[in-house]
Amino acid sequence: NMARAGWFTVFVKNIYIRTGGGQSSLDNDSDQDNGGAQTIRRRTVKVKINVRTVNSGKGVIVDSGTTDTYLSKTAAPAFKNAWKEATGGRAYSHSPVKLSDEELHRLPTVLVQCHAYSATKDPSIDDYNSIPGYTGDLDPSSPEDLLIAIPATSYMDYSPTTKLYTSRLYFTETAGGVLGSNTMQGHNVVFDWEHHRIGFAESSCSYDKNDAPEFAEDSGYASDCQVKEPVLSQ
Repeated sequence: NMARAGWFTVFVKNIYIRTGGGQSSLDNDSDQDNGGAQTIRRRTVKVKINVRTVNSGKGVIVDSGTTDTYLSKTAAPAFKNAWKEATGGRAYSHSPVKLSDEELHRLPTVLVQCHAYSATKDPSIDDYNSIPGYTGDLDPSSPEDLLIAIPATSYMDYSPTTKLYTSRLYFTETAGGVLGSNTMQGHNVVFDWEHHRIGFAESSCSYDKNDAPEFAEDSGYASDCQVKEPVLSQ
């Protein structure tokens, strides 16, 4: 959706916290630690938010010019409770912490459900749960909704100076919020000015050219990125 003043917003319907990490919105990506794929048991905890206040004011703006992500302060207590439940009692904090790569990847993935551009189910899709970026069974009433995954590698900011990580997902806004560049990280985002909509597609970028698919170079596309199917939001 494009606001009258020119910025783009999404309508946030739900927020979830998924245990065990994972880069994708899909709950079936495997763990590649220790040189092999392992199935990770994950659990998703729903954050009880007030949809009206979360989307109040200017709405929830999608802005690549804002480094961090800021959401309604009214959602803070519920998010902290859900975080504690998902992590077995660990408090959510913005205090810098020391983490190994394994500990970082084991931190929860935050999932943000946004209203789809079209509330009509796509007859060509048999299973929304198999396509990255769709809400699927998390909300059976709206499986076609956009689901944005924000893994710890995106919301935890590393300081080379202190060698510590700090969470950059804040619940401080009195009205509306901003999905900043750390939320957009790991996605190709298209701002469709003409049709007043935003398209999100999970992307996997590898800077090892040997891993790039041959068709990428043949088609004239950059050979360091693989982009999945887009999901549109209102």
